[in-house]
Parts: sequence; C-alpha cells; structure tokens
Amino acid sequence: MQKRSFFPMIYGLISALIAFIAVFFICWRNFHWNLTLTILIAGIFALCFFCLSWFRGHASVEIKRIVYEYHLSDQELAKITGMKTSDFPIYHNKLQLILPKREWPQVLTALQQYERQRKNTEL
Repeated sequence: MQKRSFFPMIYGLISALIAFIAVFFICWRNFHWNLTLTILIAGIFALCFFCLSWFRGHASVEIKRIVYEYHLSDQELAKITGMKTSDFPIYHNKLQLILPKREWPQVLTALQQYERQRKNTEL
C-alpha cells in the first residue's frame, strides 16, 4: 500500500479558500451583484483554483518521489527529460524544483514513463 501525501489536498484547499474569499468580496462590494450570483461565481473560481493547486502539489510530490525512489542525479534527470542539468539542482540530497510550473507536466510525464520502463525491465 502506497503512503498518500496530504500536501496536495491541503495546498488546494487553502488556495480555494483564498480564491473564494477574494472573488466573493470583489463581486459583492465592487460589482454589487446579488448574494446568490456572488457565491456561485466565487465557488466556480474556488473550484478552478483548487484543481490547479492540487495538480501542482501532486506533480511536485510525484516528481520528488520518483527521483528519490530511483536515486536519480541531476545528470540523469536532464537526460530523461531532455532539459538542462541546471534545471534540477539537488541541495542537501533534496531536489529543488526551480523549473517554471508550466513545465512540470512534461517532467512528470517523462519520469512516469521512466518508472514504467524500469518496472517492466525488473519483471
């Protein structure tokens, strides 16, 4: 059984709560919309921010899990992903994700593919 990380969920909930409050007050005080419409719009924004933040947290946890599980170095990460070695600094045996967040899905996909290949060769 795999240990689940609560970080993505907590990160998503905090982000959704902040987005809901911000959009609620903007719609309520600046646009003077009625309460029902304000809550609906704020809820939609909160849901979008939750999804975005949850994926970012999940991607971060998964990337780091694969790197630690297979003891990958920055050179190996660069070779697997096709990026530069300097994009993957490792300080005190911890990977620092300094890549722009828009590139995390590409890194995650490459590492998941690497993990599948490793598991297939072990069988």
